[in-house]
Amino acid sequence: MAILFRPWLLPTIINITAVSTGALLMFVLLAVVRRRRAAAPPVAAVPGGLERTADSPRHQPVIPAELPPPGLLVGRDDTLAEMWTYLSTPAEDRSGPRLIVLHGARGVGKTALAIHLAHQVAEEYPDGQLLFRFDRADVTTPEERLAVFVWALNGPKERQPAPTEYRSWYHERTRRRRVLVILDDVESAEQILPLLPAGGRCLAVVTATGELPTLRESVPHLFSVPVGPLETPAATKLLDELVGGDRVPQEPTQAARIVAESAGYPVALSIAGAVLAGRRNWTLEVAVRRMEEAATTGPGDPDIAFTGVLDLAYALLTRAEQNALLVLGLADTRQVQPWMLAALLRGQRPDEQDPPGLAARLLDRLALARFAERQVDDESGVSAYTLPWYAQVYAARRMGTALDPETQQRIRGALRTEREGRVARDLERQLGQTVYQQLDEGRLNEALESARELLAWCREDDVRRVDSRSGATTPAKVREGLALVALGEVVAEFGWIDAAAAYVREARELGSGSLLVRARALRLSGSLRLGQRQIPEAEAELGEALEAVREAGDDVEHIRVLREQIVLQALRGDCAQGRRYAAQAKQLCAPQSSAARRELPGILLAHGVVEQMCADPERARELFSEAEKLTADPAAHQQLRCCWIRLQHARLLLQEEKFDQSREFAITALSGFTRLEHRYGAGHARLELGRAYLAEQNLERAIPLLEESHGTFRRCGDRWIMTDAATALAQAYHLADRVQEASALLKAAKQTYTRVGDAYGHWLAARLLWEVESELRDEPTEAGGSPPGGGPSRTRRPHATTVAAR
Repeated sequence: MAILFRPWLLPTIINITAVSTGALLMFVLLAVVRRRRAAAPPVAAVPGGLERTADSPRHQPVIPAELPPPGLLVGRDDTLAEMWTYLSTPAEDRSGPRLIVLHGARGVGKTALAIHLAHQVAEEYPDGQLLFRFDRADVTTPEERLAVFVWALNGPKERQPAPTEYRSWYHERTRRRRVLVILDDVESAEQILPLLPAGGRCLAVVTATGELPTLRESVPHLFSVPVGPLETPAATKLLDELVGGDRVPQEPTQAARIVAESAGYPVALSIAGAVLAGRRNWTLEVAVRRMEEAATTGPGDPDIAFTGVLDLAYALLTRAEQNALLVLGLADTRQVQPWMLAALLRGQRPDEQDPPGLAARLLDRLALARFAERQVDDESGVSAYTLPWYAQVYAARRMGTALDPETQQRIRGALRTEREGRVARDLERQLGQTVYQQLDEGRLNEALESARELLAWCREDDVRRVDSRSGATTPAKVREGLALVALGEVVAEFGWIDAAAAYVREARELGSGSLLVRARALRLSGSLRLGQRQIPEAEAELGEALEAVREAGDDVEHIRVLREQIVLQALRGDCAQGRRYAAQAKQLCAPQSSAARRELPGILLAHGVVEQMCADPERARELFSEAEKLTADPAAHQQLRCCWIRLQHARLLLQEEKFDQSREFAITALSGFTRLEHRYGAGHARLELGRAYLAEQNLERAIPLLEESHGTFRRCGDRWIMTDAATALAQAYHLADRVQEASALLKAAKQTYTRVGDAYGHWLAARLLWEVESELRDEPTEAGGSPPGGGPSRTRRPHATTVAAR
């Protein structure tokens, strides 16, 4: 039967077709999205122990993964099976988290058991694994503890809640998620209640010395698990695995004696295993004999069940290490630092002078013997040490019989005097006498250590220090900001640009209310940007620094800011303004203190760069020579600045095509940098030497120097100078017909110049790459031709004007 067309049905047909097509497209789109999500990994790792869901990093919460690696676990299979049974049984009450409390004596292995269990069940808690370790000497508030979890769970785009909102925020965040929380070394139920997650699908594992019976009132489905010492077979197996080799099976009697002295405590077995594994040439018989010889007379300490193992570890220490452990028994805290041990040793032997760094080395050795735990601050690099509870008790016990009361009193007095002296220290004076003086003299490693030590000192407490110049008090954050800037200056001298920039950012945040911190941080940040050829950003920051330092009234810092302004004007080509800033800086140097006059060579160096860039080489040479005279004398203690001045003089002579003279100055600078063990400076000197040989097309000498320079800069972190060296090396490779290598270097150089914002560098790399690739295509390059996109016809780059930050 024929179907007659009805014109009035046309709109309906069109609408049905559109809806069907839209539904089909939506179905296809959803299928594609689901397929992509299924193919993509569900979690993307982020450095620092964090993970983030891969679908939408902007909107998904951060997934913290804070579990440390699992250690060796022996003899706990039955306990693990009990906990697995508890976790696999459906909970009747889902109003709160599952809670496992591992309780037992200290050192019995509760933490290792908790970490091992957490790794086994981590996949069941994909929304995060959190860890908090309590300290018996810790006086932090519940809000401060919660801040750790809030920071870990809070996404980068989310609002940071106020401290008063931490509990509600944390409970709301964990209510509908599956989160695993480990709370280690808990003393009371009141400590952990705020830290327990709220969701019924969450798990909390607590370690404590007692059962925490009052906790069951808040968490009815609590599972209490007692943890005791290991049985003898398991303890023997653990010792065998820790010691290694066949030493335990070959000497079963002596091994049994060590196991008996450990009382089945895993911490004691780990101590014995550590000291014996480090002395593989010792038999267990010798170790047992030494343990017996080191044993103290009288009853053992009731708080330590494994004194014999500690006697063994003590016996294997050197006399200096044993003495260090003894005096640490007089410390009034478990948190110790090298300066504290140095003060204790000085009090014991006031007539003797210990070599620098001895206290830190002794603490490191005690850490190897498990009498101390070493932690390194990721930011400052400063090491801090914690005495385990057993080490503190054992050291106090041995000290009581080894040192007479008068000596003990003198040692305590030395520690007290040192602590009081540190409270009264003037940070500015300390920075000048240590960090900046060591930096001027080229003692870079010492300057780095001093800067880190002062930063650690600033973070010790929040006491407001007295400024000796003004008599005013300095807030802790301001002191820390000044120390961070000093540390940033040192690492910048090493060429670690990213690290220096990070210190500057933190200093600006901490010292936002201090004009001096602001001026120094802006000045250093502007200097770093100058080194990376980020001229607009450097101009803005140095302008702010100049305003801040004028208001702060610090003449020395004013001179330093003017020095960077002079270099900035040289790079901008503003000769008149550069000369005006140089004149202002010289006026500030002349009548002021010796600290201000010490800045004059840096001003002359920067002024010389202005004249060099403004085509007045004679005047530049005069300024460099004058600056060198002021620093060349060893009594001036400016050996590092002298090297940078000679290097800049070499650059000027190279620009004038006086190649032999340029090499002489570069070789002198290289010798100075090498003597100071300054690899970054030596890389600059080799780069200038290589360029001088390259200008004469002496490729046999140019290429090794440029390769070594490029390799040095690749390891230091200064992207601009690394790329500048790569460009020079590519030119040498091109002349040596190593066009493939030249092409690879220039492609990478183009990208880096773009990232750092150097437009001319990008053009030069593109020009050279065009020439090289033309040669690869067997297409001759027209002399004086322009690359695609236009640009100057020259391929010779204006010489680098890298000037040392100091």
